Amino acid sequence: MLASETLRNALQAITQELQAAWPTKTSIEPPKDSKHGDLATNIALLLAKELHQNPRILAQTIAAKLELLPFVDHAEAAGPGFCNVFFTPSFWQAQVCQIEELGEKFGQTEMGKGIRVLVEFVSANPTGPLHVGHGRGAAVGDSLARLLKSAGYAVDTEYYVNDAGRQMRLLGLSVWLRAKELAEQSVTFPEEYYKGAYIIDLAKEMLAQDPHLLDLDEKTGQHKCYRFAMKRIMDGIVADLAQFRVHQDCFFSEKSLVEEQAVERSFQVLDAAHLTYEEGGAYWFASQQFGDDKDRVLKKSDGSLTYFASDIAYHHNKYSRGYDWLIDVWGADHHGYIARMRAAITAMGKEQRSFDVVLIQLVNLLKEGK
Repeated sequence: MLASETLRNALQAITQELQAAWPTKTSIEPPKDSKHGDLATNIALLLAKELHQNPRILAQTIAAKLELLPFVDHAEAAGPGFCNVFFTPSFWQAQVCQIEELGEKFGQTEMGKGIRVLVEFVSANPTGPLHVGHGRGAAVGDSLARLLKSAGYAVDTEYYVNDAGRQMRLLGLSVWLRAKELAEQSVTFPEEYYKGAYIIDLAKEMLAQDPHLLDLDEKTGQHKCYRFAMKRIMDGIVADLAQFRVHQDCFFSEKSLVEEQAVERSFQVLDAAHLTYEEGGAYWFASQQFGDDKDRVLKKSDGSLTYFASDIAYHHNKYSRGYDWLIDVWGADHHGYIARMRAAITAMGKEQRSFDVVLIQLVNLLKEGK
């Protein structure tokens, strides 16, 4: 049994003996200086008022009771009412045996038993291979999921595949134009096309597999390029994660939200709560009511959806799958997005504490000091 849990059980028994209620703010933690004990507690300070006693004297009383226990070498009052506890050498020796006996199960608890958690991480757009920044998010997300599982939570991990919208059309266009360039056809590249060398490799592979690719009309050809490129890129992402020993239970398609009209259903939830309105031809979410710095557009005046609209639908979908706690791992550049997402969570009728975001700092690689 862990030292802190052992001491907590002992202090709870002493609290009952003193006919007092267990203080919810009781702390049991290692002191800053190991000379002051293995663990220290503030329980005497918290109980003093209820018991009408001087906290220092109460700490001495509690220390004396602790010293009667077989695993306590000695205990002492400290400061205005803290209690320092020193465990016996035999207690620590027994811990070593327990650690050896439990093996990989050592440290596991049932704290989260019955609570379903979904950890979403990496979720890089399938428009190019993963980079080192994604690796940091993968490591943190996977480690967090493993820790939660060890604490007894029912954890699933998920990668949100952004396979709908403008970035996918741009991927298809970029591969299509590179294929035309390789075939020595006249090409004008738009300013925002994807320029990585991997786009050229994809175009070469497509032409090798389908010599008649460029006989297709522009729309059909670009769509075929998009489907091919996205699959190749996602296959590479899955392989990279596997090599990194990161497991995702589910790869969730953004496109499925559109096909299943999930965005419209989430809009209906917000409409029913009178949290949407139209202005300037656009469709807005009244997120300021929930602490956001301004209201947010969900549908633009041209009828296209914002990324936020899809994200609301996605999180609505997560809750509909029965998860009690959602954890997203985002890059630090998405910090400003948290407030509006919390607003959407609250508008769905969910508690804010059921949604958390872990921010990952951006990565800079230096070569020769640059």
